[in-house]
Amino acid sequence: MELIADTNSTFIAEKLSGEGIEVVFSTNVGDDVSRIAEAFDAAKSRADVIIATGGLGPTSDDLTKKAIVKVFKRKLVFHEKILKEIEKSFEKRGQLMPKINQNQALLPQGAKPLANRWGVAPGIFIEEENTLFFALPGVPQEMKWMLESEVLPILRSDKPKTFVIHRKLRTTGIPESAIYEKIEGLIDPKGDVKIAFLPSYGGVDIRLTVTPKQAVEGEAKIEELEKKIREILGTYIYGTDDQVLEEVVGDLLSERGKTIAVAESCTGGLIGAKFTNISGSSKYFERGVVTYSNQAKMELLKVPPETIEKYGAVSEEVALLMAEGVRKLAKTDYGLSATGIAGPTGGTPEKPVGLVHIGFAHENDSFAQKFQFAEDRLTNRERAAQAALNMVRLFLIK
Repeated sequence: MELIADTNSTFIAEKLSGEGIEVVFSTNVGDDVSRIAEAFDAAKSRADVIIATGGLGPTSDDLTKKAIVKVFKRKLVFHEKILKEIEKSFEKRGQLMPKINQNQALLPQGAKPLANRWGVAPGIFIEEENTLFFALPGVPQEMKWMLESEVLPILRSDKPKTFVIHRKLRTTGIPESAIYEKIEGLIDPKGDVKIAFLPSYGGVDIRLTVTPKQAVEGEAKIEELEKKIREILGTYIYGTDDQVLEEVVGDLLSERGKTIAVAESCTGGLIGAKFTNISGSSKYFERGVVTYSNQAKMELLKVPPETIEKYGAVSEEVALLMAEGVRKLAKTDYGLSATGIAGPTGGTPEKPVGLVHIGFAHENDSFAQKFQFAEDRLTNRERAAQAALNMVRLFLIK
């Protein structure tokens, strides 16, 4: 199949792979009707399933429908039922629907609308001879729901029943190359279970895939290989499949009946945001404070000015005092802190961009760890937040 791609393409490709559908082409197309149509034409000639994202809005720069009618040689047809659904969506938000949104009730002749739980633009499904064509919204939340709830059921019903079993082992704190060296002996290109490495800012996912004749047989092979990998990588693995690190840490805190507070400088509230991404986190997450300036560190966390003057705000000493200070302030079991140089400015030869100190305090002691990340500001913040969460996890599983 071919995927007409935008920034959602990685998510779509991973989901399709999980269904045993191979993505053979991925194309980025600019806002030009002729180029979009050319991409659709090319896709029809080399794939039997095409998924496009974006360009379904009501404004003049939303060109996907124009390209569809050009390629599939169909007229746009107005659907009163779709218009009423769009109007209801605006009513729920307490808004009047702008007249321009009536354009979203136009669909190519013979196309099936795909429901959109999180937005107003319906998706489009066209089946023509041996081609299955899907057009989805570009907004990630809308696209993800539509893919899983509308597109995948169609694809499952259209293809012969096969067993494709995946298991994803989620790691953090170890680079892809180091993982490869450690488990290289388990990788067999001709083996039943295929291994793929999926790196990201937060860590590296190890995806195991098997296509067995029987589901039970595949599960057994996956579990056998997973056990061997876990024996080698140990605590570098924090979860499986769609688990996120903040969820794992939250579960550990809940199980132990512990609470935590966070003081952040370079991460600017990102650690706290990750904690509170998880429903029910109020059981264990008491508060988060962003003490970005030296003054805030001194006033809120009681970091002595002489410590900052002597060691600098980005130091192990200050990270420790920040963690201890927020723990005392919030009266929690644990205190967590992050201070660093996110960049791209502010670095020195002694303290380069990407330097981060993360502190952790508990009732008996406190400790800090030094990290050196990259030169990109957003990357540094993401990696620092992930490293902070992982420090808590490692402490809790000791």
